[in-house]
Amino acid sequence: MDIMYHAFRLSTGDKLFYAPIAAPTGILDVGTGTGIWAIDVADAYPAAEVVATDLSPIQPHYVPQNLQFEIEDADEEWTFKPKFDLVHSRVLNDTSFKDWWHFYRQAFKVLKPGGWVESQEIDYHSVSDDNTIDPNCRLKVWEDEWTRGVNKIGLRGGCDPDLVIRQMTEAGFVNISRLDFKMPIGPWPKDPTLRKAGAFGLVNLLEGFHGLSVKVFTQLCGWSIEELELLLMECRQELKQKGIHRYFKL
Repeated sequence: MDIMYHAFRLSTGDKLFYAPIAAPTGILDVGTGTGIWAIDVADAYPAAEVVATDLSPIQPHYVPQNLQFEIEDADEEWTFKPKFDLVHSRVLNDTSFKDWWHFYRQAFKVLKPGGWVESQEIDYHSVSDDNTIDPNCRLKVWEDEWTRGVNKIGLRGGCDPDLVIRQMTEAGFVNISRLDFKMPIGPWPKDPTLRKAGAFGLVNLLEGFHGLSVKVFTQLCGWSIEELELLLMECRQELKQKGIHRYFKL
């Protein structure tokens, strides 16, 4: 998860957030994971109270004094008072929430007047601008099967930017902006920062594939462990091919 964080950070201009907030006093990070973004933003804004929530208590104990981790289920009613300038989420639109309409309504409720919500999300269906991805490649099989599996338990398995904007609008948000970025998979870009992002993105997949796949494929899609391991081996071989200019849309 931390490797994914660095791939995302480098792909989006090495900025913690794009919301036009100069001196936030209250920040809420929903679905914080390992807490790495929350730690970075608490260090960057020591005068702000930072609250970070997740279902799993996997965050470190030694953190900035202005940061507090809490165990919360964002699909339930939020109990925070309207004290935040920013509600932040990142890489949660795939399998984290069953009801994003609820998420944006709750985020609207806990923001101070003039506050912002910022969702930094990914479409994990990889693409290329130069048609170097074989449409029949094994990674496409993995993407389609993983989506089929998570759909069975009521999760989208991806980000639809137009739907996100509609959900935000219906929750009451205005001044909605969409920014588009590319997360390269592999160190193929000429730009040194994006090349580093691509290296992180590649390692993230090579080392994270099994943990991301095993439950979805074996319990939801009916694959055997042996069939899954063969598919993952073939996907890793494809990912290591240097002539493929693969990326994810952010």
